[in-house]
Amino acid sequence: MTNTPLRPARTAPSAPVPRAPRRGKALWVAGGVFALLLTGVGTYLAYGTSDEVVAPVTPTAAAGQTAVASLDAVPAQPVVTASEGTLSVSVSTTECGLATVGPADLPLAAEGEFCLVTMAVRNTGKEPRLLDPGAQRAVDEHGRSHRVAEQAAVFVNDQDPSLLDEIPPGATRHGVVPFDVPKGVRLAAFQLHKSPHSTGVRVPLS
Repeated sequence: MTNTPLRPARTAPSAPVPRAPRRGKALWVAGGVFALLLTGVGTYLAYGTSDEVVAPVTPTAAAGQTAVASLDAVPAQPVVTASEGTLSVSVSTTECGLATVGPADLPLAAEGEFCLVTMAVRNTGKEPRLLDPGAQRAVDEHGRSHRVAEQAAVFVNDQDPSLLDEIPPGATRHGVVPFDVPKGVRLAAFQLHKSPHSTGVRVPLS
């Protein structure tokens, strides 16, 4: 009977005491889950940011296509290409009605009016070639032939390299071929000649 008062001491370490660590463990687990969620969100944001940076690369082509489409929508003269021998010419624009060409302080006046034919000339051969201005012709809507205004050609081709320079094999030169025609004349074609005595090939002008 002397042990009876000690019995309550055996029950002193009550069962709820170990629950405190469990609660701490639960909090640690919850904290771990929250950390994982934060890591996942951070990863998502990181990839999302990366996608936002890379994404514009794909629309670049679309932007280029849009630009081409908008250019196509403009009612501009189409590029027309023709070749004779190893000279290939691509005509892009024709502008008529100019009274003068050259610098403002030293203009060259036309007898009638200047028609400027803008083109690119490519040498497809293996030897240097020259686009001889004296051999080139323009044909108007009535079938009349017009010579190049050679002095004006020097004024409108002052860049380096010039369309009037010798063209190396495989190279392309850009420039303007001017014609001094009577006022009101409409040009129908540019006639490319590889030499003064060649047959020539016509490039339609619009």
